[in-house]
Amino acid sequence: MEYLISFLETYGYAAMFIAMVLENANIPIPSEIVLGFSGYLIAQGVFEMNMTMIVATAAGVVGSILSYWMGEHGGRPLLKRYGKYIFFNEHKFEMAEKMFNKYGGAAVFFGRLLPGIRTFISFPAGIARYPMGRFVIWTLLGTIPWTILLVWLGVKLGEHWQDLIEYNHEFLVIMIAVFAVIALFFGIRYYRNKKKKVATTSSEKQDTQND
Repeated sequence: MEYLISFLETYGYAAMFIAMVLENANIPIPSEIVLGFSGYLIAQGVFEMNMTMIVATAAGVVGSILSYWMGEHGGRPLLKRYGKYIFFNEHKFEMAEKMFNKYGGAAVFFGRLLPGIRTFISFPAGIARYPMGRFVIWTLLGTIPWTILLVWLGVKLGEHWQDLIEYNHEFLVIMIAVFAVIALFFGIRYYRNKKKKVATTSSEKQDTQND
C-alpha cells in the first residue's frame, strides 16, 4: 500500500489513471486505496475534484474495455493460464459469470458496484461478446457512482481515509441501500407513467369509437 500511495503522490493524475486502468483490468489493486487517497489529496488541495472524477471514470472504462477484450479473445483458457500471476480468484469470477449470464447488461451495471466482482464482470461480457456500445454505456453508468462515493468519502474522512479499507463492506451495504431506493423510485415513476399512457390511449380509442 505504501508503494501505491507514494506512486500517487509522485505522479498525480497519471498514476491514478494507470492504477485504476489496471484495477479494472483484473489486476488486484484496491480502488478503495486509489480513490480514497485521491479524495484525501483533494481535501489537501493537491487534486481537484472534477479532474479526479473525470480521470478516474475514464480509467475505469478503459480498464473494463481491456478486460472485455481479454474475455473476447482469450476466454477462460487465458485466465487458467495466466490467472496465477494476478492472484486470480476463481470463486469471484464464477460469481461474476453467473451474474452476467442471468442478467446480461444490467449485471455490468450492478456488478460495477460490488467489490471483488466489479473487476471481473467485464470478462464474461467479453466472452459472451455482449455488444460493445451497450457494454460501455452500462460500464460508465456503474463506474460513476462507485467513483463518486469513494472519492467523496476520502474527502470527508480526510486523514482517516484508510477507514475505507477497514469498513468497505459497511460502505457497500450503504451503497446498495441507496441504489435500491433510487431504483424503486424510478421503477414506481416508470410504472405510473406507463399506466397513465395506457389510460390515455384507451381514452382516445374510446373517443374515436364514439365519434
